[in-house]
Amino acid sequence: MSKKDLVDEIRDFQKNKKKLIPVLVVLGILGLFLPILPGVALLFFGFLLIFPREGENLLKKIRSKFKNITRTGT
Repeated sequence: MSKKDLVDEIRDFQKNKKKLIPVLVVLGILGLFLPILPGVALLFFGFLLIFPREGENLLKKIRSKFKNITRTGT
């Protein structure tokens, strides 16, 4: 994959991200009431798309709190 292809793919994702966020949030809210949908996970992914920096900080906190559960690398 060339650098130009990668840049184009990132731009396409940025455009489509705005369409994906409301879908994730609505499905996440429905998932809080319907047992077949993973509501919290969908809301979390929507949150990560809206606030990527805060999402990274939250993931770091979760990983540090549960060091023995989450393993990164080999």
